[in-house]
Amino acid sequence: MSEYYNAYSPAQEKRNGLIKTFSWMFFGLLITAATSYILYATGLFYTLLSGPIPLLLVIAQFGIVIAFSSSMQRASASTMKLLFIAYAITLGVSMTSICVVYGLGTVSIAFLVSAVYFACLVIIGFTTKKDLSKIGTLCIAGMIALILSQAIMLLFRVPGTTRLLSIVGLLIFTGLTAWDVQRANQLMNNTIGETQEKFAIFMALELYLDFINIFLYIVRLIGSNSNRN
Repeated sequence: MSEYYNAYSPAQEKRNGLIKTFSWMFFGLLITAATSYILYATGLFYTLLSGPIPLLLVIAQFGIVIAFSSSMQRASASTMKLLFIAYAITLGVSMTSICVVYGLGTVSIAFLVSAVYFACLVIIGFTTKKDLSKIGTLCIAGMIALILSQAIMLLFRVPGTTRLLSIVGLLIFTGLTAWDVQRANQLMNNTIGETQEKFAIFMALELYLDFINIFLYIVRLIGSNSNRN
């Protein structure tokens, strides 16, 4: 057993961890996309709009994120994987409304643009020598401020500029994505077994959420341009 383990260098272990991280991230996106498409194509989404289901979905998503964040120390990697899959499914249900509002054409274009944009950020996160932790901290503060400002505008019915908020949100998650890629690269150093599995799933969720938010802001920008035309 020790001979088998020694055959793997730290660099190989790190590479395996990163492969797990991005594999789970893509798997989560696939689950979300498949869920949204099935509900949209079959029309089941309109049935789910009735009653308390939308509110229950929001509560479930918050609950899953809280459970996921607190499970790093106590839960097994298998439990974290199940929570991740459950979150991807519930978010897929919620995001079906994007297809309804903007149409499959706009959504498809936005997804492709988001994929290319995200890939560029991944390259930056892996190759930059600059420590992005300060940028990440500023982006987290900006994200909180953006969420609060949107909540206040919604509560007091203050008219907001969708295009401006989308640009600001996109800039915030640009910094967060590059930082999270750098964090994933650092966390996979000298990790093996169950610990590596947990870190991989944790960072997969972080990157998954980064991609989802980038996609949402890009689809709003493309959608607002289409409406102007």
